[in-house]
Amino acid sequence: MVDDNSFDDGSLSSLGIPRDENNRHFNCPEIGQQRLINTTFFIVDIIPDVKTKYGTDRMLVKIKFRMEDPEADARKFFTGSGEIKYILQRVKEMNKFPRRVTLRAIGNRYFLE
Repeated sequence: MVDDNSFDDGSLSSLGIPRDENNRHFNCPEIGQQRLINTTFFIVDIIPDVKTKYGTDRMLVKIKFRMEDPEADARKFFTGSGEIKYILQRVKEMNKFPRRVTLRAIGNRYFLE
């Protein structure tokens, strides 16, 4: 909704329409979760409850290897790990992204340190 006292220059941005949280995506290359094992990186954002061919309760995770580079090294990966999803959902609720983590794996179990 437009505030009657605000300036409307005719652009979409002047309308102040918030982003649709149910229709988000990350515009960056995908990387396999397996390639990140024993790697330290920054988690920038998440999209929970994503439906993929591997299931309906997946999480899309946006990462960066260097925080000083705006978007050049951004990547995304999907995870179904309950441990990772739980931790990242709590971090999002605390509004504490970006967060530096290391991805570890024992067998088929993935987790963050």
